[in-house]
Amino acid sequence: MKMNTRPPTIHIDSRVAVYTDRRLPDFGQAEIKNEPMLFNCDLDHATRYGGWITQEFLDLLPAAWQNVPLVIDSRVHMLMPGWYPCIPGWHHDDVPRTRPDGQPNYDEGQDRSDHIIALVNGDIAPTHFALGEASFAIPDGPEPFYAVWHRKVEELCQQQWPFPSLERFVAPSNHLIKFNDRTWHTGTAAVANGWRFFIRASRYWDANGEPIARRNPRTNEVRRQVQVYLADPFKGW
Repeated sequence: MKMNTRPPTIHIDSRVAVYTDRRLPDFGQAEIKNEPMLFNCDLDHATRYGGWITQEFLDLLPAAWQNVPLVIDSRVHMLMPGWYPCIPGWHHDDVPRTRPDGQPNYDEGQDRSDHIIALVNGDIAPTHFALGEASFAIPDGPEPFYAVWHRKVEELCQQQWPFPSLERFVAPSNHLIKFNDRTWHTGTAAVANGWRFFIRASRYWDANGEPIARRNPRTNEVRRQVQVYLADPFKGW
């Protein structure tokens, strides 16, 4: 007889730290739209080919981030109301996809990571975080993990009694914000027209806590095009 077993669960402690003393200048729209975009770059390449905003961000990184292998990614978007600068949905960054089914692997012994991001003109489409502690069952069906967990994060953020299990936090523009690979976050739709800049520095360590380079090699790309995502493809016409 087949026995019903409860799927294993993981406990997620989702946190951020805002560096209130590390703030980017208020760059104008012309400066944002002319900033080069970087993809999967090491620190040396980002320093060499990044623009003015990128240089300011790199200079503001804490000293502990200057002497370990980093990955730098940045994007420039021209947005209109309703357009997304990224695929929306609650998720974690850089959880290894080492399971046989290609889903994120939260087992012990996996590489870990943390990240520092900053947005310029981010108020038009801010990143949202869901902060607090909650347990999540590992899905045992074919639906992607984050599709299942997105619904639960939304439910926990909206819970009113006795108190919300997770609390929504809106990333402030121009500030450096640190989080890790267990921090729930999602992109949001733009609420106004404008150019928006996003940059992220990521660092990694192994199961022993030793700093490592990300397993996939750096490609050090400077990109000149980026896509937006539309909930309604006819908006903007």
